[in-house]
Amino acid sequence: MNVVKKLGSLLLQCIIGVEVLILIAAFPVLFANLTIHLKEYFHAIMELNVKVFTLGDFFTADGANSLFPFIFDRYFESMKILGLGIVTACLIAFLISYLSLIVFRKRIKVIKYVLELAESIPDLMFILLLQLVVILIYQKTGIKLAQVVSIREKAVLLPVISLSIPISFYITKVIIHYIEEELEKQYITLAKAKGLSFPYILNLHVLRNIADGMFGTSKTIFWSMLSTLLVVDYLFNMNGLLRVMLTGKDPFIIGCILIFVPFFILYRIYEWISFDNRKDIG
Repeated sequence: MNVVKKLGSLLLQCIIGVEVLILIAAFPVLFANLTIHLKEYFHAIMELNVKVFTLGDFFTADGANSLFPFIFDRYFESMKILGLGIVTACLIAFLISYLSLIVFRKRIKVIKYVLELAESIPDLMFILLLQLVVILIYQKTGIKLAQVVSIREKAVLLPVISLSIPISFYITKVIIHYIEEELEKQYITLAKAKGLSFPYILNLHVLRNIADGMFGTSKTIFWSMLSTLLVVDYLFNMNGLLRVMLTGKDPFIIGCILIFVPFFILYRIYEWISFDNRKDIG
């Protein structure tokens, strides 16, 4: 019965989320030509509701071609880049934070200061500098390190680096912050009093206990990377999902649903599992 309640709640929350997305997708109609068109706005909302909940026909911006299966290709291509970016960013952040606390612990304030400076660099500037460096190396040496723009060949390496490096500074800062907070707790003092080494305490206890905090932060990380993905789409001529979404109401609402629903369900399932585990421990 509890499972049925949870599934019902999940379905209701998904429907509410989709309704909010529909309201946003119809906004251009409301403010067309810098005047308010309430009648047209409500008509657009009804039209999108009928399409979404009856699985009606969705068309590209020109109204001539169906969005399916065209938009799925864009979706999986963008999610591949995003997924690789998230994994790379997390690996870089974990490696930097781990080495900082194990090897350079006495200089942790300097490292945090450097992270603050690195985080202040705009994503757009970082991406343009990265492209420029690759182009200059190719001009000087003839060595092509990576595809700079998607034309015949799809650029993958540079988009992934462009997504992962900027956000990795933020993730590193957050990991160090959570670890430092955890190290101030009483059980850490007790563990040190028992003669346990710092690497042992860090690996066995601290990293496990900061998982919930990092999960909460992951939502911020995900949405931040999505916004950067739009910039990456344009600068690398990838023509990905986010770029397609800006072309009209139909691509926008379908793209939003494809992004929102799977990740919303994953987050909710994780929260249920995490809550049940804490309840069992308690």
